[in-house]
Amino acid sequence: MNEEGTGAQASAAFYTRYAGVYDRFASAAPFAAGLRERIVDALAPDRGDVVVEMGCGTGANFPALRERVGAAGAVVGVDVSKGVVSRARDRIERAGWENVHVVRGDATRPPAAFADLPRVTAPAGEVDAVVATFVTGMLDDPADAVDDWCRLVGEGGRVCVAGFARSTTPVGRLLNPAFAAAVRLGTPPGRGRGRPESPVELLDCRAVAAHRRVHDRCQDARTTRSLAGFARVTAGTVGDPGGEVVDASDRQFM
Repeated sequence: MNEEGTGAQASAAFYTRYAGVYDRFASAAPFAAGLRERIVDALAPDRGDVVVEMGCGTGANFPALRERVGAAGAVVGVDVSKGVVSRARDRIERAGWENVHVVRGDATRPPAAFADLPRVTAPAGEVDAVVATFVTGMLDDPADAVDDWCRLVGEGGRVCVAGFARSTTPVGRLLNPAFAAAVRLGTPPGRGRGRPESPVELLDCRAVAAHRRVHDRCQDARTTRSLAGFARVTAGTVGDPGGEVVDASDRQFM
């Protein structure tokens, strides 16, 4: 097995081991509800839409997404970690949601991830929106993943990425050392450790790559910041794949 595969397996095992801690944090953190609302507002799905959440974790975003798409829509969660997928399925079963589904799969290979879904859920090519929260910082090539998500929804579909990175605000700069320490503690084995960059530097680079690519691929992309500048949310509508690509190289993402 190659090094990349070993790292991915270690990452999945890490989140399975700490699925309970992650679930409590994602559901009960003081800032979680407000940030979740901003993410769903940025994605802006319509009633009846099919929304795919890449790296859905334990499904903390499912209630807000399901409320937005309504009974005629559907929510599909994709995550590579067995433990968090199990908790997400438990959440769905307890709530009795018939239009929310979760599958264990690789967020960087979206069509293949839907292989085990029932036909009641729209397959690849019929997805209206993709959202990824706190996922792109764990991907080796987040820009490539954003490209895949844009192809999945097609022209006119919506894509939203959200995550943390070091802050450039006056208050945030004072808190950056504490943030960097938290990133080191929360970095799974094989995901940034042992690289020339520190885990927080790698997180920053991947955040910039993901948010910039959304701006490149979407005609109306907009980035907003919150939580003293640590949280970034970028969303937009995918443009014509044959049209002009917007150069976002001069935009400030950090």
